[in-house]
Formats: sequence, C-alpha cells, structure tokens
Amino acid sequence: MKIAVAAVQPTLDSPLDTRLGTCAFLVVVDTDTMAFEAIPSPSSASARGVAVVVSALQREVDVVLAMYISPRLATTLQDNGVEAVRGAKGTVREAIVEYLSKGRSEREKRRASDRIVSALARSLHQVATMLPTLAGVVLLIGLFKTFVSKELLASVFSGNGFLDTLWGACFGSVLAGNAVNSYVIGKGLLDAGVGLAGVTAFIFTWVSVGLVQLPVEVSALGARFAIIRTLVAFALSIPVALCTAVLVGLIT
Repeated sequence: MKIAVAAVQPTLDSPLDTRLGTCAFLVVVDTDTMAFEAIPSPSSASARGVAVVVSALQREVDVVLAMYISPRLATTLQDNGVEAVRGAKGTVREAIVEYLSKGRSEREKRRASDRIVSALARSLHQVATMLPTLAGVVLLIGLFKTFVSKELLASVFSGNGFLDTLWGACFGSVLAGNAVNSYVIGKGLLDAGVGLAGVTAFIFTWVSVGLVQLPVEVSALGARFAIIRTLVAFALSIPVALCTAVLVGLIT
C-alpha cells in the first residue's frame, strides 16, 4: 500500500503540516518496505493544492493523510479512488502506524461481523431444511396413533422373536423413508408392546432397503448392483436386530 502524508520536512520523522493544500512536502511511503519519496510543493501558493493532488495521483497512492484536507481536494482524491483522511497527527511515521492499526482493527471487526452473519445464515438454512422433516414427524405421530391400534400390532407381532424380526424387516423394507421418521414409528411400536428385535429390524430396513426407491436405484446404479444390495441389506437386518436385542438385554 502507498500512503501520502502532508509533511513539514522531507523525512519520516517530520511533523505533519497543517493543511494538505499548503503543505511543504508530500511524503509518499510504501508501507510494505517503508521506503519513501519526498515531493516538494511548488512555490506558487495558488497552484500548490492542485499540484499536491496531482503528485499523489501520479504516484498511484491509496491513501492521503493530513491534519486538514479541504472538501474540494478531498472530493477530487475520492473521485479518483484515493482515500482522503483528515485528523492525522504526530509525525509521518506515527500517522501511518496509527492509520494502519485502525485499518486492522476495522478489518477484524468486519471479519467478526461476517462470521456472525455467516453462522446465522447457516443456522437459518439448517432450520429451513429441517422443517419438512419435523412436519413429517408430527404428521406420522398423529397418523400412527390414529390408525395403528395395539390390537392390529398384536395380530401381526405375536411375541415370537424371530417372526417379529422378520415382520419388522418386511414392513421397514416396504415403508422406506427418512431415518428420523423411522425413530418415531419405532417408538410407537415399542410403546405398543412390539419387541426390540422387531423394531430394530424395522429401522434397519427402513433406512437401508427401501423397495419403493428400488426402480430409481436400478436406473442409477444398475439392476444387478441394486438387487444384490437390497437382498443383502434385508438378510443382514435379521441377525443384526436379534444380536442388538440380545446385547441390550445383557447390558440392561
């Protein structure tokens, strides 16, 4: 970055001059290396202000610092993409250090603000994404309690561990859907007295089998892969469910 400073003397330790338009020198500093060029102002007071601005623009400075910059000169600098900063004080070196430190502080504040806004945007996006799932959960709870009675479940799930597991796997395979919804139905099955093995098989196949989505899987991945994967997932659901029920029983 290049910064031009209105100075009394042609050095980095020179005090700042009072006004940009009447300064004795314009000290142009490369902030990366602190190398500088001191440009004397013309002796003619009437042309001094314009000459100082032209000198700054010719050297492609990014910022001009001075104790005071007239509105006319400030507008000219800003129209050419140069930041005009009034109220600078101290020496040339001190004014540049103060400007850079303020710039870092403002950049850090902007970055912190951007991070907060980004986090809020992500949170809102996640909430919006979850709304359909949450709505589906509420709907499933109502439908399950309304249409699935304990008598109906008792007629299907007889209490036989292996048969209940097989029925759970069959129902889960047909009624494939969102994994969260399977937990809702699984809780309803447990509350209705269905064994843990049958519920586990239901959840396993609900998530991993999914006959309703088999045609799409066939078209995307091929019939051989889709059918073998589905059969393997269904076959594994039964031993996995039985083992889960046994382990939970031993632990509890």
